[in-house]
Amino acid sequence: MLPPQDVSIYLNNALKPTHTLAELDLDTSLPPTVGQMPEQVAGRFVSLDSPVAHEVEGAWKRVMILNETQVLYTFTYDPATAAFTARKR
Repeated sequence: MLPPQDVSIYLNNALKPTHTLAELDLDTSLPPTVGQMPEQVAGRFVSLDSPVAHEVEGAWKRVMILNETQVLYTFTYDPATAAFTARKR
């Protein structure tokens, strides 16, 4: 597993992201080009404080950006484990 990386999450059409650390369930780094980004990525948030975790849990729309490619992923969130599964939009 790779070290935690900064990801940007947007909740309910927010214009500014919330930055947090996440461990991705990948053996290699994410590719640097849009066309090579995976269709699905799983992982878990490692530094989500309680208020942000509650916001993520209650959000009706959850979007994340994983790296500089700016590829958007819609994600589901499990508050019990802080795990997420993200699918490319």
